[in-house]
Amino acid sequence: MKYIKFLLPIILLVLFVVYSLLPVRVDKKTVEIAYGTSTFEMALLLYKEGILRNPLSFLFLHSVEKKKLEAGEYEFDGLVFPWDVYDKISKGLKKLYRITIPEGSDLYDIAKILEENLICSSKDFLKYALSEETARKYGLKTPTMEGFLFPDTYFFSKNTHPMKVIDIMHVNFLKKTQELRKKLPEKNLTLEEWVTIASMIEKETAKPEEKPLVSAVIYNRIKKGMKLQIDPTVIYALKRRGLWKGKLTLEHLRIDDPYNTYYYFGLPPSPICNPGLESLKYALEPAPVDYLYFVADGSGGHYFSKNFSDHSRKVREYRSIRSLR
Repeated sequence: MKYIKFLLPIILLVLFVVYSLLPVRVDKKTVEIAYGTSTFEMALLLYKEGILRNPLSFLFLHSVEKKKLEAGEYEFDGLVFPWDVYDKISKGLKKLYRITIPEGSDLYDIAKILEENLICSSKDFLKYALSEETARKYGLKTPTMEGFLFPDTYFFSKNTHPMKVIDIMHVNFLKKTQELRKKLPEKNLTLEEWVTIASMIEKETAKPEEKPLVSAVIYNRIKKGMKLQIDPTVIYALKRRGLWKGKLTLEHLRIDDPYNTYYYFGLPPSPICNPGLESLKYALEPAPVDYLYFVADGSGGHYFSKNFSDHSRKVREYRSIRSLR
């Protein structure tokens, strides 16, 4: 009888420990652990959310492992053991969200997408992405990261640090452009010049068949010492100043801004968007044509001309089409 009284608490404790370590069946549940949450508060939260049978199991594991636990959103599904929970949080395996950055997005577009999806704030992203110091960190001779964050589909967790977003997107740029970058020496182009040309092609046309033609116009005008007069460069200049309202005017074409290719000769100081692979490819492979001008044809494409008189006629035709609408 004396032994039973002695063993009973031990047996009950063992049963309690075993019970605490048993798995919980979870039907796809997301738990958000706020920054600054203590380990004790974390264990209680997971218990209240039905992820643990007992908060002590989590605390016991932490007393043994003593790993750093990361705040954030975590998703649990199926049969979940306490050590699975601890392992996921200690490794920072947070819930991921699918984010698509379209080709031709500039840093301001990317910032908006990230904020809308709660990945990071627009202000914080632009603080780092528009920083020359950040560009220098990646060996770029540009004032910002514009052009070097590859447009693609990504998986990010909420409240990701902007520098982590930038790093992932730039590493993807390097990976996707690896083969094309090998051609830069033979084309006598720097990385920055190449991406700048590609960014203008990207913003000028969405039609694959027109990209080598737009590329040719850019190269031909540079060879002849002509101003590039690319409308999207003016739009980018206005965006940088917070003045873009969605409509380009003749007054805008006269603003003194280094990105305004109506005002200054040569390429703008850096890319005006983040181009896709096709634009990057044709920035290296312009069509063998002597076009110097192009204008919208009213149906999503462009008319290309070799001389100013033909171009002027196409401009008049385009204006008459617009006036009939």
